[in-house]
Amino acid sequence: MKTIKAEYVNPFISNAIEVFEQLAGVELTKSDMKLKSDPTPDNDISIIVGVAGFIEGQVIYSFKEHTAERIAQCMISDEKKRNDTEMLRSAIAEMANIITGRATINLSGQSKMLSITPPTIVIGRDYNIQFIKIHTIAVYFSSRFGTIEINIALREREETK
Repeated sequence: MKTIKAEYVNPFISNAIEVFEQLAGVELTKSDMKLKSDPTPDNDISIIVGVAGFIEGQVIYSFKEHTAERIAQCMISDEKKRNDTEMLRSAIAEMANIITGRATINLSGQSKMLSITPPTIVIGRDYNIQFIKIHTIAVYFSSRFGTIEINIALREREETK
């Protein structure tokens, strides 16, 4: 199993910091990074976005429920919608989608293409998803609302012969 390249991780870090500030006014500080054997998240709410192209894999954004809700509430200007659970989940999923989209644009060159899947929201911890077995960099950010975890599991695509 190959180790993930730093050049694949850095665009997710910089875009996460930028997008959280732009969309929610939430300042992130990178607090830790660790290598994991797969991208299984550690929290109650996870947003899974697939990446395909010259690199492939998954990016999983993971939050404690109260952290995700507080961040999403900062994104929503309509007071009535700030307590709508579906709206809050949609907002946090869209944030993950924007971060992944921007990061893949940064990684794509003129001759290299990447695409992403629509975000999938997973709620709770009592589920079983078979994640791909790719070395994963887990990046942890601290914010005024709690910790945000981004699991970046990307590898170079093996060409079929």
